[in-house]
Amino acid sequence: MIRVLANTNISAYTYHKLSLINENRTLWKLGTLPPGLITFYSTTKPLEKSWHVLGLGYNPSISMEEIRDAAVVHFNGNMKPWLDIGMNQFRPLWTKYVDYDMEFVQACNFGQ
Repeated sequence: MIRVLANTNISAYTYHKLSLINENRTLWKLGTLPPGLITFYSTTKPLEKSWHVLGLGYNPSISMEEIRDAAVVHFNGNMKPWLDIGMNQFRPLWTKYVDYDMEFVQACNFGQ
């Protein structure tokens, strides 16, 4: 991101200012994605769908083959794997990376 900012007229100030304007989430509810899209409008290129698999928190029809072939998997949606309502078929993708011995993880009360 720093290289992108250095090679364009886009400033980190613009991105962070937009994020701060929505601190209470009344303008948009999607976190930092909208200010990122506004700040970097027309400077990005679309990625091939297989590169980034999203929907693992709401779409039960995603195949394990799609997930295996992806560089990034995204647990967006309401049924995240660390929640009781998480989709069981995707839970192992997340739990295999959790260190249940960490104090913070224990404080979060994630089920094992």
